[in-house]
Amino acid sequence: MNIELKKEKKSKREMKITISTDEMEEYLSQAADDISKNMTIKGFRSGKAPIDVIENTVGKEELWKEAAKVAVENTYEKALNEKKLFPLSQPEVEFVKLSPGNEFIYKAVFYVMPEVDLPDYKKIAKAVKKEEKSDSVSVSKKEVDETLEKIRNSRATRKKIDRKAKEEDEVSISFTGKMDDKKIMEEDQFNFKLGAGHFAGLKGFEDHIIGMESGEETEFEVKIPDDNPNKELAGEKVTFELKLDSVFKRELPELTDEFADSLHGEVSTVKELKEKIEEGIKEEKEMKKDESLKMKIIDKIIEETEMEIPEVLVERELDNMEEQMERKLQQSGLTFEDYLKQIDKEKEDLREDWRERAEKNVSAAIVLHKIGEKEEVEVKKEEVEKEVDKHFKMSGQSKDDETEEGLNRLRRYVADIKKNQKIFDILTK
Repeated sequence: MNIELKKEKKSKREMKITISTDEMEEYLSQAADDISKNMTIKGFRSGKAPIDVIENTVGKEELWKEAAKVAVENTYEKALNEKKLFPLSQPEVEFVKLSPGNEFIYKAVFYVMPEVDLPDYKKIAKAVKKEEKSDSVSVSKKEVDETLEKIRNSRATRKKIDRKAKEEDEVSISFTGKMDDKKIMEEDQFNFKLGAGHFAGLKGFEDHIIGMESGEETEFEVKIPDDNPNKELAGEKVTFELKLDSVFKRELPELTDEFADSLHGEVSTVKELKEKIEEGIKEEKEMKKDESLKMKIIDKIIEETEMEIPEVLVERELDNMEEQMERKLQQSGLTFEDYLKQIDKEKEDLREDWRERAEKNVSAAIVLHKIGEKEEVEVKKEEVEKEVDKHFKMSGQSKDDETEEGLNRLRRYVADIKKNQKIFDILTK
C-alpha cells in the first residue's frame, strides 16, 4: 500500500492510496465470500462458492467494485495510523482507478484539527483581568424583597370570589376563536392572571373580560396585529365566543417565622430567610461575573489567534443548535416546522442566522483544546465518575436505569466541562 498525503487547507487533507494487484487478491477473496453469503448458488453452501464461480455469476466488474469497498474499509484506518492523523469527519471517498486486474487507487478527503498558532494566552488573560473591575458584588434590599415576593407568590392560595373580574385577578375562561366561521382556536377552563400578558398578542382581548361576572358569556372581535409571526393570521379579524367560568382572588401567605420555617430549607425565621436569599443572590452574581470574565478572556484570545475554522465542525455545531431548538420547542408543544412557519423562514435561513454564533463556539472549543494540550490538562476517571454519581443523586434518578450509551455520553460531557474548568483555572489564577 502506497500513501500520498496532500494538504488542501490548514485543516483539510487528501490521502491518495494505491493498492497493488497482489494486495487486491486478499480483498477480492473477502468480497467473494461476502457475496456468496448473500446469494444462493446451486451446488454450493452459503459462503462456500469459489471465487471463479462468483466472478462468473456476478461479473468481474461487480466483483472488483465490491473488493474496492472492502479494500477501503481495511486500508483507510491503517493509512491514518501510519500518518498519525486524527480526522474530525467521515471521509469523502473517490475511486480514482478501478480496473479489473490492475492496481486500485482511491482518494479520501477529510478534515483534521486545524493548526493553531496560540498567542501568549496567559498574558492576555492577565490583561483582561486587570481591565475588569475587581469590586465585590453587592445585593440591595430591593433585590431581597423582590425575591421574597416571588417566594410568597409561588405559595399563594386561590379563593373563588363572587364579584366582577378586575386586573390582577386570576380567572378561568372557556372560549372559541373563529375566522371566517372557521374555528382556529379553542380552550376549556383556561386559567390565567389578568394583566400578566398571556394574551399580549391579542390586543384588547382581556379588556372584554374585566367587569364580567362568573357564568357570564360574551362575544367580541379582535384584530390580529399586522406583525404577527404567523403570516396567515396577521391583520385578520377573529370572533371570540367566551364564557367567564370563575374569578379567583390570590391570597399571599404572611411573612412570618412560621412561613419561613415551612419552606423546608435551612432557615426557621424571616431574618434567616432574608440572609439566605441575600447569600444566594450574591453567589449567582459572582457566578455571572466569573462567567463574563471567562468569556472576555477567551474572546480576546480568539481575536489574537490565527486559525482556520473547519466547516465540518461549524456544520456539526449548527446541527447541535438545531437539535437543542427542537427539544425546547417540543417542551412548549411546538414542532420545528410550526416554528419555521411562524417566523416565516426556511431551516437554511435559520442556520445562516446562527452561523456566526456557531463559528464563535467552534473557535472557543478549538482554542481551549489547544491550550489544554499545551498545559497537559488531564481529567481523571475518578473525577468524572464522582460528578456522574453527583448528577444522579441530585436528579433523584438511578444510575443503574441509564443505558451504557447514555452513561458514556454523560461522562464525555462531564469530562469536557471539568477539563474546561481546569483550563480556565489556569487562565484566571
